[in-house]
Amino acid sequence: MKILFLVLLVFGTNVFADITQVEVLYQSQMYHEAIDEAKSLTSEYSNPKLHLLWAKSAEALGEQKEAMSAYERVVILDENDTQAKLALFKIYKNSKRDVLAKETREELLRYQLTPSQRSSLNLLEAQSSDEIKAKATLILGHDTNINVSADSGVLDSYFGTLGNKGEISTFFSRFTGNVSYVNELEEKGGWHLRGDAELYYQNNFDASYYSMLVGGLKVGMGYSGEGYTLYMPIGYDKVHYLNSDLLTQITLAPTLNVKVDKEVILNVNAKYATRSYDDKYKGMGDSSYGVGSGVYYLFDANYLYSTGKYESFSSNETVHFSYLDKKMLTFSLGVNYNLAQGLVSKLDYRYRKAFYNDGINPANAAGSAKRDDDYNQVELKLSHYFADNFELFFSERYAKNSSNYIPAKYSKNITMFGVSVNY
Repeated sequence: MKILFLVLLVFGTNVFADITQVEVLYQSQMYHEAIDEAKSLTSEYSNPKLHLLWAKSAEALGEQKEAMSAYERVVILDENDTQAKLALFKIYKNSKRDVLAKETREELLRYQLTPSQRSSLNLLEAQSSDEIKAKATLILGHDTNINVSADSGVLDSYFGTLGNKGEISTFFSRFTGNVSYVNELEEKGGWHLRGDAELYYQNNFDASYYSMLVGGLKVGMGYSGEGYTLYMPIGYDKVHYLNSDLLTQITLAPTLNVKVDKEVILNVNAKYATRSYDDKYKGMGDSSYGVGSGVYYLFDANYLYSTGKYESFSSNETVHFSYLDKKMLTFSLGVNYNLAQGLVSKLDYRYRKAFYNDGINPANAAGSAKRDDDYNQVELKLSHYFADNFELFFSERYAKNSSNYIPAKYSKNITMFGVSVNY
């Protein structure tokens, strides 16, 4: 069949025809006629749009096998046609071609998920994960408040002095890299070794003091059972910020993923972390523990998610900075959705409630009201996928922190344009 298809591509003879008539017939819901016209246009057999119209017409008539064959021809001619892949996934799933459905969904989701998430999903679905997955991203952006500061006028009023700096806006460039590797110790399922590495560098054009470099590594043992995975990593992170090697963090973060059914994944996690700072900021050293959970609903090439976590922080130092001892509740809700061929949207909302042990007026005075913060963030991202594994995207993020501690009240916008390659 493939040989015949290629022969027709090369030796098509109807050189004067085009696919306009096929499109008119399809839009007029004359599906039989649209298919007949498509079959006759042998000179256009190299055009993926012809086969897409052919596939849609066959699907409208309930001819699933013919639609599947036509959609597969679209993918042969244009491997980046998300619309055809999405249609194929539905057909494979409805016709119980489970292996093909899994392969197609993995391909559709590979752009939207991080390397770590893709490794976790493969392990959960008992697919081979004994390989490296990686992603690199370059970004140009603008941050209206890189130093997360209250307005200068507000600070002048609060401190009773003039000349407080307030918000600093800047353009920036950013690079992020993520790598995930899984070595399955058994043929499929059972115990495995896993490592995840991340690199983050942001260079601020007008505020180099707030440029940041972060490197992180997680290594641990994992176990994959029927419908669940367990990962128990130890993590190490190093942060260069404020023109200093600001902090080092060591974490222990076991994670359990459970596949409730074909579409729903439940995540339960815990975390213990300790942070140590350089001499200038030594009084900021702290330890924390937390627990969290999340629900992920995968539908076609899209997914919904909701997460929540509780964290408790306490100072490690006898003489320490204010506002280190606190408890936080964080919730997030979001969706990744394919809008059209090669166009994917992401909408994410996050809320964090922070309860501090320190008072605010002055910070530790007896009877002072305790500091209380509410953080809200919303982000919209639009992505266009082109070539092989490449993503071009735009995102807009707005964040606002409300607090009864005036210097901690701020808002900011971050606008970003970027390109990613996902392997």
